[in-house]
Amino acid sequence: MSVSPRRLRTGALALATLAVISTTACTAGGSGGNANDGEAKTLTVNTSFVLKTLDPGRVYEATGLTAVHALYDTLLTFEGSDVGKPVPALAESYEASPDAKTFTFKLRSGVTFADGSPLTADDVVFSLNRLKNIKGSPAVTVSELSVSKTDDSTVVVTSATPNPNVPVVLAMPSTGVLNAEVARDNGAKDGADAAQGDTAQQYLDTNSIGSGPYVLKSYEPESQVVLEANPNYWGDKPQFERVVLRNMDVQTQKLTMQRAESAEISLDISGKLLDGLPESLQTSGVQDTVYFLFLNADPAVSAVTANPKFNQALRAAIDYQGIAALYGEGAAPGAGLVAPAFPGTLPASEASTRDVAKAKALLAEAGLTDPTVKFNYPAITYKGVDLGTVATKVQGDAAEAGITLELNPQPLTTFLDEMRSGKSPLGFTPQSLNYPVADSLINNMAPGQATALRSGWTVERADPAIVAAGEKVTETLDLAARATAMQEWQRLMNQSSPYIVLASNSSTVVATADLTGADYSAAGWQVDVAAVGRR
Repeated sequence: MSVSPRRLRTGALALATLAVISTTACTAGGSGGNANDGEAKTLTVNTSFVLKTLDPGRVYEATGLTAVHALYDTLLTFEGSDVGKPVPALAESYEASPDAKTFTFKLRSGVTFADGSPLTADDVVFSLNRLKNIKGSPAVTVSELSVSKTDDSTVVVTSATPNPNVPVVLAMPSTGVLNAEVARDNGAKDGADAAQGDTAQQYLDTNSIGSGPYVLKSYEPESQVVLEANPNYWGDKPQFERVVLRNMDVQTQKLTMQRAESAEISLDISGKLLDGLPESLQTSGVQDTVYFLFLNADPAVSAVTANPKFNQALRAAIDYQGIAALYGEGAAPGAGLVAPAFPGTLPASEASTRDVAKAKALLAEAGLTDPTVKFNYPAITYKGVDLGTVATKVQGDAAEAGITLELNPQPLTTFLDEMRSGKSPLGFTPQSLNYPVADSLINNMAPGQATALRSGWTVERADPAIVAAGEKVTETLDLAARATAMQEWQRLMNQSSPYIVLASNSSTVVATADLTGADYSAAGWQVDVAAVGRR
């Protein structure tokens, strides 16, 4: 049993998503069939549901993304666990202009929707305009894009600003293409007034109108979602005729997988929870989550945490190897804000190291004797790890350097509210990315941006070199060069930003031994159920 970190690409910051993940009811609902039930052509996927809708234009949560990816094709996609480069899906090819503003997609011929009707450029234009104009959670990824067609098989996507990540955005499940005629007949709108006029969500929660390998059979958001193979699918037919997504808390998932024999997957067993699983089970994982401390840079909130010397002292005091060990299999000490799954990550050799003597010297230079700081963290277990255990370890490490951290465990909603208010002197949180574009971190965590301001980190309080490094990232259009620029930005951030990266941890797919293609993907849909087969 192993978790193998692989390089992937990534996207937008999702701190608030943690609230949804941690407060979702986690009960084993319904009984989906599997091979052990005599239904040899059924794949069972166990996961703690994070599910609000199956409407592509509004889908944002993990379980919804897994299902929508199987129901609706997109212009491009990713294969397996490789999110390094989008590959053709509905578009057989595309061209990007040198200024990264215009992207021209040539649609493949012979694609039909599940009802047998042909897919054309009009359906793509309608679907992308609807996504943009209904202004749901995923609309931020296409807010600067406009879409048109030049003929029935050619779609042109134009960005208001240079954006080399447009192909990645167009691989996301929210850009899935709907049958425009059927969608309109059931309340869907794509015009500028769609946010007020579109009434299609209820229909799309119980009916799928895409061209994907599966169609929606049933939708019970508290218990299970059932997919059936699309008889009119244009591509390679999935091996399993039926997929059952079952709502199941993580401990029950572990018990279930310990006795599972065939055609079963779990999506939430990771970290220490992997301990004790049978060696016969397969695991696929990538380090796609970073855990970090944030110190408030506003002296009015905390004169201690706003002191640059204290910042560096706390960095030096932490036992990063010991922190990583708390997360279990698939974890590593933190090097930078970009997790190893994505381009632009710092090499493992640059992971932070402990130096207690340095920490004490820095406190002396700062004129701080036995500084005390309130330490907020959400009282939850995330990806198999009790965050309180990690916070206690940080507290003990800091104490050895002469720093007193007063632990303040909070209900998740309270923690998020205080963090958003900008009043937390010191906090601890995981960070995940919603889509594979790591440089989107610049738009959230650079000085003066939304997340930074929650820590009182204004442009005026930041090192000008960090500001300049962030600007260089966004101005660089070549993706390889942009990844290099991201590394330079992180190195500067490690010197003086209010963020201290503790560790990176893996998300994991656990599967029975008879399955193939059960690869974890950091693209958002966790696992491509249509790619899963049987040996």
